[in-house]
Amino acid sequence: MKRLDLHRTTHSEVRPKVIRFVEEHWGLVDEAEIITGNSQRMKDIVTGVLDEYQMRYQIGRMFDLNNQGYIVTWFD
Repeated sequence: MKRLDLHRTTHSEVRPKVIRFVEEHWGLVDEAEIITGNSQRMKDIVTGVLDEYQMRYQIGRMFDLNNQGYIVTWFD
C-alpha cells in the first residue's frame, strides 16, 4: 500500500503534496494511506483535496479506533 507521511510538513505544503500524490498514483493503486497526525487542520486540508477529486476516504480504520492520525483513501 502506498503511503504519504505528512509529519514535519507545514500546512501550506500539504495541499500541493496531496495533489501530487493523488495524481502520481491515480490508476496505479487501489488504496493509499495519508498520515496526518492528530491535527484537525491537516485532516481538513487533505479531505478537501480528496473531495475535489471525488475520492472515497475514511479517517482511520474501523478496526483501529484508537488511531485516527491517518486517512485511508481509495482510487476507484
